[in-house]
Amino acid sequence: MLFSLLLLVGCSGKKETDPPQAGKELDNSETKEELYEKAKKEDVLIVYTVSTRATKVKESFEKEYPGLFVEVRDLRSPDLIEAVEEDYTKGLDECDIVICNDNSGEFKSRLIDTGIVLPYLPKDIKPHMKNISDDGTVSFVYEAQMVFYNEQKYESIPETNLWALTDEKYKGRIYMPNPLRSFSAYAFCSTSLSKKNEFADSYYRYYGKKPEADNAAELFWESIFPNIVFTNSSDEVAEALADGSADFGFMVSSKLRLKDVGYRIEPAYSMEPFCGCLTSYSVMLAKNSKNMNTAKLFIRYLLGEADGTGDGYKPFSQPGTWSARNDVQDGTEIALDELALIIPDIDILIKDKEKLESFWSKLLKINIGASE
Repeated sequence: MLFSLLLLVGCSGKKETDPPQAGKELDNSETKEELYEKAKKEDVLIVYTVSTRATKVKESFEKEYPGLFVEVRDLRSPDLIEAVEEDYTKGLDECDIVICNDNSGEFKSRLIDTGIVLPYLPKDIKPHMKNISDDGTVSFVYEAQMVFYNEQKYESIPETNLWALTDEKYKGRIYMPNPLRSFSAYAFCSTSLSKKNEFADSYYRYYGKKPEADNAAELFWESIFPNIVFTNSSDEVAEALADGSADFGFMVSSKLRLKDVGYRIEPAYSMEPFCGCLTSYSVMLAKNSKNMNTAKLFIRYLLGEADGTGDGYKPFSQPGTWSARNDVQDGTEIALDELALIIPDIDILIKDKEKLESFWSKLLKINIGASE
């Protein structure tokens, strides 16, 4: 297996600057009762999030704590980072909490390393977290950017090797978020470029010969890009799989919950050389927050409180997710360490950003030109 739980500690990369440690100055010993009393004197809490599930947390939070109000602003990851960064630069206090995918390098380099967002992990919850990043990132749920297939068309997965998807018969039948517009897709695509040996081995197993190209990872993406229809989000991928437009789709594993509302989609758990890329979501305090007590209370609530049974964590503990707590059961039956997942090295993604973006831009231009 390419995936190892031991690697989770380094998922967000090592810290390069000191500002995030400012979070240690925040009192994390306050009880929820103490925070609630202080929060009653504050204004509406504003949450910037990339996950619509935060709306469900808002609804139950407001019932749990009468008199407190939450405004959820749903944004795409690039837009969220830009908005939080701009608020901070202008000295505004428009944001109190940030919920974001942290696997592209942008979240770490622009908001964490600069101290624009701060970690807050309550003292009585900290012992229950599986892994605590050394840069202070508070990752609260794990997901994966994975390959899915159309279960309505196929009773079982029709292909088990990624190279099969480069076949011309799948042209226009594979959907994926644009890697330059989706952090999860970017992390998957860019991290996979470092797996040239794995791609070479799976090429040999599929074709029975060695690839002629020096870099089998680049060859794979150059070969599959003409077959892909690019979207803005995983939601659009799920729709394409559900309505029969797509045979395969690359999207975040949490979309598996859509099966409960009739979507005939299924993850390709057995795909080789790997079935996806680990991704995680973090919740952080905005340094400029004007509602610090309400923000702390909301984070406590979202993390499931001290014993992990709080309603705030339930919207994120669903099929296609894995718990970041050691006392909360995963939302997915198959364990993470049973999956062949690759792990993003955030520092490398940051360091090689220009080269990686140039590679994907070139392939996207070819894809667009070929489809016109």
